[in-house]
Amino acid sequence: MRTFVLLSICIISIFTFSSASLAGVPPSAAINRTVTIPHIDGRISEGEWTNATVLSGFRQFEPVSDAEPSFETTVMLTYNDEAVYIAAIMYDRAPDSIARQLGERDNDDLNADYFGIAFDTYNNQQDAYYFAVSASGIQVDGRMLDETYSAVWYSEVDITDSGWIAEIRIPYSAIRFPGLPTQDWGFQAIRKIRRYREQIHWALEEKGAGNIQVHWGRLTGFESIRPPLRLSFTPYLSANMQHNSDPAFRSDPWSFAYNGGMDLKYGINESFTLDMILLPDFSQVQSDKIQKNLTALELIYDENRTFFNEGTDLFNKGELFYSRRIGRTPLRHYMVNSMLDETEVLTHNPVSARLLNAIKFSGRTGSGLGIGVFNAVTGNTWATAKDTVSGNEREILTDPATNYNIVVLDQALPNNSSVYFINTNVTRPGGWDDSNVTGAGATVGNKTKTYFAGLNFSASKWNKAGANPEFSWGENKTGYNYGAFLMKSRGKFQFSVYQSALDSNYNINDLGINRYKNQQNRGIYVSYRLYEPFGIFLNFSQSLGLDQIRALNNKTNINTLLTYKGNTTFKNYLTFWWGVSVSPSERYDYYEPRISGRYFLKPGYTQGWIGFSSDYRKKLAIDGQFYYTAEYDKKHYTWFEIGPVVRLSNRLSFKHTTGLGDNPGDLGFIGAYNNTVWFGKRDVKTLENSFSGKYMVSRLISTSLLLRHFWQTADYRGYYILNDDGGLVPDPDLVYDANFNYNFFSIDLAIGWEFAPGSMLSLVWKNNIESENKAYNIKYLENLDQLFNASQLNMISIKALYHLDYLMLKRRKH
Repeated sequence: MRTFVLLSICIISIFTFSSASLAGVPPSAAINRTVTIPHIDGRISEGEWTNATVLSGFRQFEPVSDAEPSFETTVMLTYNDEAVYIAAIMYDRAPDSIARQLGERDNDDLNADYFGIAFDTYNNQQDAYYFAVSASGIQVDGRMLDETYSAVWYSEVDITDSGWIAEIRIPYSAIRFPGLPTQDWGFQAIRKIRRYREQIHWALEEKGAGNIQVHWGRLTGFESIRPPLRLSFTPYLSANMQHNSDPAFRSDPWSFAYNGGMDLKYGINESFTLDMILLPDFSQVQSDKIQKNLTALELIYDENRTFFNEGTDLFNKGELFYSRRIGRTPLRHYMVNSMLDETEVLTHNPVSARLLNAIKFSGRTGSGLGIGVFNAVTGNTWATAKDTVSGNEREILTDPATNYNIVVLDQALPNNSSVYFINTNVTRPGGWDDSNVTGAGATVGNKTKTYFAGLNFSASKWNKAGANPEFSWGENKTGYNYGAFLMKSRGKFQFSVYQSALDSNYNINDLGINRYKNQQNRGIYVSYRLYEPFGIFLNFSQSLGLDQIRALNNKTNINTLLTYKGNTTFKNYLTFWWGVSVSPSERYDYYEPRISGRYFLKPGYTQGWIGFSSDYRKKLAIDGQFYYTAEYDKKHYTWFEIGPVVRLSNRLSFKHTTGLGDNPGDLGFIGAYNNTVWFGKRDVKTLENSFSGKYMVSRLISTSLLLRHFWQTADYRGYYILNDDGGLVPDPDLVYDANFNYNFFSIDLAIGWEFAPGSMLSLVWKNNIESENKAYNIKYLENLDQLFNASQLNMISIKALYHLDYLMLKRRKH
């Protein structure tokens, strides 16, 4: 402990304190009501904007704070009982140079100019809605607390002789606001000029601010607007055809499915919304980036299902929710083969549990109390076995009907402070385990919103199945986890100090994810950032950190790590990042042996990395990175990755990334029996290729292609027995072939047409190949030939969903 404190003090003393420069007094404007409804067509027609409030005086935020912008910008705003209307005139002396790459909705990183606005409708500097449109007409929207938020709103753009124009209509059904007779909203307007990498603000924000909304302006004078009835339905129909060339499915390789369901969104009042998904279909969700896992830790995959991404900010409090648990791989998926009779073969074994429905109730009261309730139900999931002699089939339950539930309360306090309570619960029928987790925490900030301190605590309770369990994989135990931090999140100099711990019984893996246990983590990070251009640099930042991870019960060192990191962007927009980490002490690995109480002693190491990304405004850009790790017993690991990014036109672009990894002499677990643990020394080589391409037929019709190949081989050169003291001794008598050649290949081809706002017709082809054998020394082209002759799973699906909004239907009726 004394050494850790002394090192922490040394780290802080390296950096010089620098206070933040204020961005000035935020502006304010009174918005005027309109009688004439502007026609959203990208043209400023005479008389439409006569009574509108006009905003000007924009200032440069990037690259030089508070500098004069390259071109003038004028914004007009007005409102009526149905919507807020915005028109932006963005002057440009060279309209033919305005960047306008096409892309899919919500892509805010196109090579295009953008204009956007944001509303803090409760004027509490804690959340906001933002809407942006590119010069090519691509819409982007979100919430400060939920980037996946998506709404139906209207915009049009037009390139003129003097620049470009954007007209926007935000219906009140797209946002939430209080039901007050007179309202003031926080407001921001931003323009991005891509070819100069320039960003200009109506209300100039402070670089390095922990909360940018503090510097936003205000729109005053909203009179007599009422939150509308927010009710929308999105029914869908889908059909898919699947072919499995696995020999086990030779008698019936084809399968067909037809599905129908619906998403429903209902605004209970101005504060709360109910979201429901009934009989969902996730067949068109992008394929996971599957790879072989040689570690003892569970791999974490991205959540690509829209329902489980949107509006989940409340449910992520305390980090107790991992949405991939819902619709997970069935609990007995990998056990089914051992449950077959001698004459039976497996003809159907679903890879995911069947989701029946899910609901989200969430919102925040006028007093700042956030309330969230989440519930999802999966049905019984069955595998099918067929008797090869009699031809009879029987079903085997691989996952029972399960109820997943989350309840959250989150009270917002002044100065961006808050306190929360959360409970997660998983319930299954008798014979299967249940679980319950409860957590609470608080964050407190000072008046300038510069310093924050926080505490959190959670406790898990695993409920083992009864005396005659059908399937049980846990013990009746209660575990705990706590954490605390102090941080400065504003200005050039920033720091954070943290400590956390979880005991050996802490287990949230039924609905959340914790890959570690019996650990105490603590650390300190300090950083110094230069936001303004100087010399050849646009910006520059560097940080120094110290982390220490110890076993909670006996204080042995799991890892102590000193890390230096930096990054910079040059004035030619070439970005570099780099770093070095040093772990000087011997490490106790309690996970690799896969047996509780055993450990593997590993040496310290030094790791360094460097990466770069060139200017994305050019038709050809290149990304790359290189990692090198040297352990003190002379083992080393390298990873190199390079990826050209090509933009052939405003419609067509693609990226190809190749990664190469080499890990000779790696030591890892291969098996255990009666408390004897065997390790193997292996030379592991990895190659990962990915290709992504996109062609925009128009602003509303897109085609995308994603190919990925993960290839890993291992040549085992010796086997060892793990001693009780964590060391290894050779085992020349072990006869075992652990060598492998693993491949995973996937194709995702998607064609989408947004034929109406919020409505989509999509066609998707997915191809997956997974193969593993002992040919670890095979050549690349031979491996590809072998791979494409392996069993494949092909799926073609078509899906149509149509967005129906109650207010839109009512307006059409009138």
